[in-house]
Amino acid sequence: MPSAAAIWCLSFLAGQVVSSPLRSVKQTQGSFLAPANSNPAVEISDPSTSSESIIKLLEQYAPIFKLSELESFFPSSVDYMLPHYNFTESSSGEITTIDPSLLNRSQIDQLPSSGSGLFLSIKEPHNPQPFLDEESAYLFGPYGRDNITQNAQRKRQHSRGNNQNERGQVEEEVYGFGVDQGNGIVDLWYWTFYPFNFGKPIGLFGILGNHVADWEHLRMRTVNGTPVSADYTTHTGGRFSAGTFRWEDIEKIDGRPVAYVAAGSHGIGNLFKLIDLTDDEGPIWDTKNHVVPAIYWDGPENRRKIWHQGNQSWLNFRGKWGNIGENNCWWHRVVGYCQIVDAPSGPNRYFGLPPDCIIAPLTTGSSSYNFRFSSSVLDWAKDHNIALVQVDQVCTRPKKNPDDDDDDDDEDDTDEQTKRPHVHKYNDEVEGEIEVWNIKGVTQFKGIERHTVSVNPCRGRQSAVRAYKLSLCLINGKCLSQSFERRICTYEQDKKGYKFGSSVHLDDIDDWRWNY
Repeated sequence: MPSAAAIWCLSFLAGQVVSSPLRSVKQTQGSFLAPANSNPAVEISDPSTSSESIIKLLEQYAPIFKLSELESFFPSSVDYMLPHYNFTESSSGEITTIDPSLLNRSQIDQLPSSGSGLFLSIKEPHNPQPFLDEESAYLFGPYGRDNITQNAQRKRQHSRGNNQNERGQVEEEVYGFGVDQGNGIVDLWYWTFYPFNFGKPIGLFGILGNHVADWEHLRMRTVNGTPVSADYTTHTGGRFSAGTFRWEDIEKIDGRPVAYVAAGSHGIGNLFKLIDLTDDEGPIWDTKNHVVPAIYWDGPENRRKIWHQGNQSWLNFRGKWGNIGENNCWWHRVVGYCQIVDAPSGPNRYFGLPPDCIIAPLTTGSSSYNFRFSSSVLDWAKDHNIALVQVDQVCTRPKKNPDDDDDDDDEDDTDEQTKRPHVHKYNDEVEGEIEVWNIKGVTQFKGIERHTVSVNPCRGRQSAVRAYKLSLCLINGKCLSQSFERRICTYEQDKKGYKFGSSVHLDDIDDWRWNY
């Protein structure tokens, strides 16, 4: 996705004002990166005895997507789109005609190197500014192609029926991955496919961010078969519509999650009418009985991705699902993209990560962190004589103005653990200017057992817990390896929504693993 500075630059050059936060144009969607030591895919006919129960969960919680009444580019199946590809193009510009016999679910992965480094490409025009050529009408998707006239009439008449039948019904496949994370945790990933992504208008530069093919997703977490949270993935709006939400805070129909789809860019949000072009007026896409399920890997210990066979072979395709982006516009050298950007990778990415945010209740007094390590971390720790584990609680608050009153418990505090000698200031795209500092806690390394560490609260006006990270240390206190941060979303017991606070009680159910 282009940076806020890049979009601001274009907006300034065009003499336009773009609403904040300035993250409205979506560029290339990169794959979720796997750890460097992740295991390769393996061919397994029966990956797990729990496969059947995981598939049932995927079907049980099939989401309901509410499309915008402004939507023109609708979802489709991969079967619908595959026959429209004509050639592949490499990043170096090498073009190769595709054998039509490969353009199906069971053969597309037979392209060289399973398509790695290749862009599946169409020959028809695909840069609506803002209108699409008639020969490219299939990019509207089956629903859009069949209802173009009706949609136009409905928009002109501002028809906003609340009756589900009046709003229209989309019936397309959604692609589900079940990921057994161990300890009773099963993550459900629902991926949606669109033949085309319609970008955003940026003044005189036209519609930027167009690309052939679009993959979007909603992720749910279940523990012992019970849903606990869902991750939404809008492209703008920050914490107001994207990220991890508790199950009790999510809109549901028939016990299944509801999501609002942004017009054109198809980002999946928890709310509507806050950001982007979302509303509760367009067609309903109920994916019940339309989930195409797949098991992601052979289990939480080996974590080896499945090499799919038969009609699921298309999941092995490693290339991009549309044309390569343009680079011949004069502003490309300034911001790095033109009106057409690179198509995204497919849905079979890396799903071994914890949710975007670890959910934890607020508490009084000190924070407590409960966690455990994966077997790979335990092996590394044993080889390096690790004796201590250090927890860094990341605290934050709005940037302090020079004329603010001093906090009683800041500079005058004599407790070394609660002082903040290393306060960093930076601009967050959502939260604005903030101050960030760490408070440390230490415990003995206990191997396979769960670790519990007590950490002093984040002190000072408007201070709140933001994240935490771990370090593996020797007996002399020298730390040899530090993890990445896990962001924390806090709430008050028996109350809906999130609330910032200075201390938490966190039970982290995702085993810690990282590259050393």
